[in-house]
Amino acid sequence: MKVIICCLGTRGDVEPLLALGKALQARGHAVTLCGPDNCASWVRDEHALGFVPLGIDFKALMQSREVREARGGIEAAIGKGVIAAMPAALRAASDTADRVGVDLVVCSATFPGGPDLAEKHGAALVTTAMAPVFPTRQFPFFLASVGPFGCLLNRATYLMPAMARAVHGAALAQWRREELRLQSRGPRMLEMGCQTDGMVAPRLCCVSPSVIPQPNDWDTATTMTGYWRLEDPAQWAPDDALAAFLAGADRPVVYIGFGSMTVLEPAALVAIVLPAVREAGVRAVLQLGWSGDVIDAAGADVYYLDVAPHAKLFPLVSAVVHHGGAGTTAAGLSAGRPTLICPIGADQPMWGDRVHRELGCGPKPIPLAKLTPALLASRLHALVSDAGFCTRATELAARIAREDGLARAVEVIEAEGRRCGKMSPQ
Repeated sequence: MKVIICCLGTRGDVEPLLALGKALQARGHAVTLCGPDNCASWVRDEHALGFVPLGIDFKALMQSREVREARGGIEAAIGKGVIAAMPAALRAASDTADRVGVDLVVCSATFPGGPDLAEKHGAALVTTAMAPVFPTRQFPFFLASVGPFGCLLNRATYLMPAMARAVHGAALAQWRREELRLQSRGPRMLEMGCQTDGMVAPRLCCVSPSVIPQPNDWDTATTMTGYWRLEDPAQWAPDDALAAFLAGADRPVVYIGFGSMTVLEPAALVAIVLPAVREAGVRAVLQLGWSGDVIDAAGADVYYLDVAPHAKLFPLVSAVVHHGGAGTTAAGLSAGRPTLICPIGADQPMWGDRVHRELGCGPKPIPLAKLTPALLASRLHALVSDAGFCTRATELAARIAREDGLARAVEVIEAEGRRCGKMSPQ
């Protein structure tokens, strides 16, 4: 099949879909990933997967003053940037489909145009998500500010992710009319993954069922597949300096990093981390990520790290502290490491609560905006001294290792391709 994967977001949003694209490519499918501009070299050069930029650089957006200094919540500031870029992103996706052809569209929950693209080309459609955004009565949508609400109201909260399409309504209507040559009125999105004919296309949630069990009221079109792990073609290993820092530790080494979340300036982050690390009696690998320029944070207690794949780095440390992005949380739990989450927004508070309350793999989360040296020191001490966190994290990682989320996802995608006549029956 000719498969187009459309996604927007940070590196953590793109990575599972890159893994999925490579798995489909290995099965003989022609795959093109349409994603954020800043992922071009990573996808195309490092992983040899076809790539088309959608006209929005998420690294630049996350480092922008508008996002850094957001007063009304980081989600609103990011959303404003995405809304402005959406018309160009939609055009890039449809231009790609016209140029290379498409039998099946894999659409991330972050990209609203998948149903329209599939409709235009008569292609099969599969919707994906990195967190539960598909309706269930068992728990509310993660952006619902309070809850649980009870079975009926829990399910009603999932109108929120479905309404994400309405946010881009004007851009979608114009795109349908002018680029796709379809009627302006698109699919009625009462649930994410609906098609123009009202049917629900297959929906894949790339979360481990050991972390969030599949809700028993999900329909047969919706699957909690397990994590989609990306293999590292470069076979990363720590350089001599990092290897010496890790080997020379007489105290636990904790990873601390907040990825693409840029609300803290590097100096402010270091001013919190350094005294906390010393007070807690640990050492730290500090990764500033997209927070800004490299600063000299190296020393006896802290090693500054520019970049490293979490899947390879996390098994080398005793515990991890991060913002609670879905991908980073998956990497920490897959490595069997006790986890402290310092959330900023979106799905991050949900992951923090689940890691602490439901899984018992780490202490109570601290919102990053409320992080202080004393609070961080207290949580760091608990993180490395509570044997229960370590035991439960190790046991959870063993269960995750037995799952093959990519194989399950490929199975569902190929079955839909056959059902729609895009693949020959086996």
